Amino acid sequence: MSLGDGHGQGDTGDAGDEVVEGGEPPCMLDLVCEECGRLNDDPETVNCGGCGTPLGRG
Repeated sequence: MSLGDGHGQGDTGDAGDEVVEGGEPPCMLDLVCEECGRLNDDPETVNCGGCGTPLGRG
């Protein structure tokens, strides 16, 4: 096993060139219904699409 010499062997130095697209926001807990646990995919929704419980945003 080789740990390298700390001079970045194998590192191209182009980390700033990576393009990141899409993905989910880091925290979606405000979209989860506390009553039934459903993940509601519309951030504008006020009530759970599964059971109708208010999502408690605001």
